[in-house]
Amino acid sequence: MISFGIWGNQASALSADVAPCQAGQPRQSPAPAAASSGATPGRACATGAASPTRTRRRHLDAVPDCLATAVAAFNGSQLAEQERARRGGRHPLSDITLETRLRILRDLAVHLTSAGLVTGWSQVTTTDLEGFLGHSPGNRHQRTYVLRGFFGWAKHRKLILIDPATALRLGSQPAFTGTVLDTAAQRALFRRWTGSTAHPHERLTGLLALLHAASSAQIRGLTIGDADHAQQTLSLAGRPFPAPLDPVSWTALGDCLRHREALRTLNPHVIVTMATRTGDSPAHQSYLTRVLRRAGTTPALCRQTRVSQLVTDLDPKLAATALGMRDAGLVRYLAGNVDSDRLERTPGLGRQPTRALQAPPCTP
Repeated sequence: MISFGIWGNQASALSADVAPCQAGQPRQSPAPAAASSGATPGRACATGAASPTRTRRRHLDAVPDCLATAVAAFNGSQLAEQERARRGGRHPLSDITLETRLRILRDLAVHLTSAGLVTGWSQVTTTDLEGFLGHSPGNRHQRTYVLRGFFGWAKHRKLILIDPATALRLGSQPAFTGTVLDTAAQRALFRRWTGSTAHPHERLTGLLALLHAASSAQIRGLTIGDADHAQQTLSLAGRPFPAPLDPVSWTALGDCLRHREALRTLNPHVIVTMATRTGDSPAHQSYLTRVLRRAGTTPALCRQTRVSQLVTDLDPKLAATALGMRDAGLVRYLAGNVDSDRLERTPGLGRQPTRALQAPPCTP
């Protein structure tokens, strides 16, 4: 329970004035399984980029014909699993994850057909896979994970008799290479969310992600019964015990509850939109991202900033206990340089390179 003092310290630090067949031969017509494995038609990224369906189609078309049928069928099974998870209320596989898996399988198929006479997946050996993994040692962990999943699926479907990926060993987990908010950006966001001009949903989402490392799923799933008004704590899904809220976060929560009452809804969730006011479902997955767009940030960026600070300043095991996570997944944050201010004040370390983002422009 000692770790809970970190939330108040973070809020104080932000408000203070002192810093804290043939390779490369495209197929003319996709396999039948690939034709039916697209995502929902018309779904495109908000930024105007290629839709997930077209991206997956491009990867499938680049797979040589002799290996394409199995890859297309695997893609179809992944999309079916994504849809089952979405309908069941579980966290579905993201489109980026599916595209990454297809890209790795495409690269493997091109490597196999260019290195030898491979006419089917049953001819692939462990030596072939090791040779493919050796071309990119930095991505061995991710590529091995994908290969294990694909060949395990293929053996289950009796497309192969022997799984060549069983003997593969996962590489070291890659270090954290994402971006984080620097101290100036955190202070700017903190001042914005402690005022009264921003929408209550934006303030609560930003503060819970930036101060309490709450994920979008945890924030969306909050219900009015998760708030303990006597203790001023909030029960977040997956946390072993309620998280005590600092005064500014508790004030933002109260504003959200009053906003919910003004909607005259029976939806039990704390964050209720016009689309969900007549039902009992949580807000859409993209709603929180749109809410923080005016502040020039995202829930994921705020959360990974806080997680990296907790792991660097405290301890991975202590942070994992407080957040309800596995410490093995948080160790990767230790390898990344995410706190340049602290390192600059540490004798002997000096100035270190950083990927911290500068203060984003906030839209009133």
